[in-house]
Amino acid sequence: MTLTFDCDYHVHTIYSGHSGTEMFIPAVMARAAELGLRRVLIVEHVPETMTAASRTPAEWLSGRGDRTVIKAILSEVRPRRGQIPGVEFLVGAEVDADPERMDGSLMLADLADLDAVVAATHLLPGGEAFWFNPPETPEAERGELLDRWLAWIENVVANPKVNILAHPGAELAAAGLAGGFGEAFRSSFRPVLTAMAARETAFELNEALLRRLGDEELAGYAELVKLARKCGVRFTTGSDAHRGEHLGAFRKVPELAGRAELAAADFWHPELAASLA
Repeated sequence: MTLTFDCDYHVHTIYSGHSGTEMFIPAVMARAAELGLRRVLIVEHVPETMTAASRTPAEWLSGRGDRTVIKAILSEVRPRRGQIPGVEFLVGAEVDADPERMDGSLMLADLADLDAVVAATHLLPGGEAFWFNPPETPEAERGELLDRWLAWIENVVANPKVNILAHPGAELAAAGLAGGFGEAFRSSFRPVLTAMAARETAFELNEALLRRLGDEELAGYAELVKLARKCGVRFTTGSDAHRGEHLGAFRKVPELAGRAELAAADFWHPELAASLA
């Protein structure tokens, strides 16, 4: 049976502070309908990431518990749903794990009105730096850093409030710790996958991440996805769109799903419920 990729469960908007000007919510909703998408999960970063308000980790940490953007998105999506009945629009949040506590707790405690929580680790363990601008880690210290990060992610995916792990491995690859997603890395990642299966936390097939990987890395990542499936993990699909051209534009995800031999039953779909209130 051919898989259909008409659900985009990771879409950003103008509220991210680093999205294109075409990502106003009415435009995103209209574009989703034009593309024939069936379901869309709109998420934003908590705390804000890659904006003037989070130039440093200390400034980022000051955004703990801020629901301002979530409230704004809900106020825009709710009254517009009836105008586009062919698409289900869900509201979630891409919430960071607390990089100081590292116990799996999140930077947002109040998760009311969210249909799904997508968890991420945008800072290095301890909170000293962002993963997309990491300091150089000496070779002798990389193994220890990887172990700390993986233990942290394992705690995150075991948090019962977390539904989806955002772009698994992206931060580790950016910090030079993923080793091309080779056999050694996949073995070290297995405890995370076991925890995900136990807690029914979904593994996100993230289009933006896949587009950044070279051929050898993609091959290794496909093996990681295969391993996740063997461990009993289910998956979601997300474009991680910050521009209109990327919304629902799945090119690498179908290829990866084919390589990993995924079937429709391997995918998890969040329920449209909490944001209807």
